[in-house]
Amino acid sequence: MNMKTLISIIFAGCFIIISGCSNQNLVPKSEASNVVDTYGITIFSITIDTKDMKEALKASFTEKKERSEAEYSNKKQEVALHGKKALEKIMKAFDKMEPDPEAEETELIKSAAEAFGFKDYQMIRLEITFKGYDSKEIMFSK
Repeated sequence: MNMKTLISIIFAGCFIIISGCSNQNLVPKSEASNVVDTYGITIFSITIDTKDMKEALKASFTEKKERSEAEYSNKKQEVALHGKKALEKIMKAFDKMEPDPEAEETELIKSAAEAFGFKDYQMIRLEITFKGYDSKEIMFSK
């Protein structure tokens, strides 16, 4: 086997691994639509750093026509969820959070931190898009 063939095989293998991983985050279209109908959210992404742990929590949900995705990672609890299970966890937080497109940024940060169980945070990055509203990107450090 020559070097060119070997490199082609390695690239093909890497592509398969990378594209295979992203499918685990897929959410059924009906469930993604349910999130939009219930909470009015089309895009949600949160990253929370604590004093002793960077990215202690990362959660995201994206609703799109072609493919909707959700991902949830909580290092404090050693939990990593993808797709439908991640969305279930995020929706539980939305229930506690009661997201409102008219809410002040500080209120969104506070309610998101509490909803995800991180009252003692160092920094939060939050991106949220409500249907029919501009995207909000908020970063807050203590």
